[in-house]
Amino acid sequence: MWRFIRTFLAVSIVSALIWVYAEAESLRGAEVTPEIYFTADAGSDRVIDVTEATEGGSNRVKVTADLEGSAAAIDAVERYLRKPVAFIPGANGIPKEAGQHTINLRDALRQLPELKARGITIKRVEPGTVRVFVDEMETRTVKVAAQVAADALDGAPELRPATITIRLPRSEAALLSPSSVATVAIGPDLLDSLTPGRKQTLPGLRIVLPAEIRSSNHARPDPAEADAVVTLRAQTRTITIASVPVHLRLAPAEFGKWDIEIPEQDRFLTDVSLTGPSEAIRQIEDKTVTVIATLPLSFEELERAIPSKEAVFADLPAGVRAEAAARTVRLKIVKREAEKKQ
Repeated sequence: MWRFIRTFLAVSIVSALIWVYAEAESLRGAEVTPEIYFTADAGSDRVIDVTEATEGGSNRVKVTADLEGSAAAIDAVERYLRKPVAFIPGANGIPKEAGQHTINLRDALRQLPELKARGITIKRVEPGTVRVFVDEMETRTVKVAAQVAADALDGAPELRPATITIRLPRSEAALLSPSSVATVAIGPDLLDSLTPGRKQTLPGLRIVLPAEIRSSNHARPDPAEADAVVTLRAQTRTITIASVPVHLRLAPAEFGKWDIEIPEQDRFLTDVSLTGPSEAIRQIEDKTVTVIATLPLSFEELERAIPSKEAVFADLPAGVRAEAAARTVRLKIVKREAEKKQ
């Protein structure tokens, strides 16, 4: 009895194994919809781009493929194709030579090791082909320039580094010229953090590619950031003073020797415009600093009894300049009688 049972169990197990094996090895079909994308290894001397519109967008292509193979192989391949599949120049039948190429997607999928090893037959692929462009990578050196408001700084910014290298496809490198520059932007938000009149460093400014290749998907600047050494120009203001008195200035030895008359209408300069640092202008506004115009007369000018001379502005705060539409002062100079007799 026990011998019969043991024989029955042994036969049943062997039969089940045979059935499982036969089931796994039986042919069946499957429709799969993998997403494939074209890329290059990091550091590769090649790049690849799909040059026509695809359902996947960018360098990705969604395909529908009819497969045939053993049930076990189909199950394994379906699991594999659930993740995007990469195609790289120089592998799986993808050309490495630079230029435009038409890729037969059925042939490319056939050469995937995961499909070849399992004896999978690919009966149909839609779309059947895709056009790609393979390009070689090169390096170029370009200058770095700052984009900043023209009147914001004292002097040009000092950029560190002043030049960078760019790794990019050869077709894009051909777009560059000797005048091509990468840029860093120094905007108002950065300037607001600076102290006027003091040299300071703005670190880690992002470098923007030259305009000719700014839309590139592959160009990379090295380094990607720069420091800028700048001096923020002191903020300036302008005010207008209705009238500024004119003062004579003589050498001490000339006092008492001359009678000098100035017409009443020339004793003040009118509508004097003052421009300079905000703090200095504030001192003028609150009368901490008095603005006067002076008329310096030398011995020779007195002797010649000059009839007029332009007034000048003296003792203005540092950085302040004054302008007036009319600065000419009329004079009547007469030597005193006592001085004439000597």
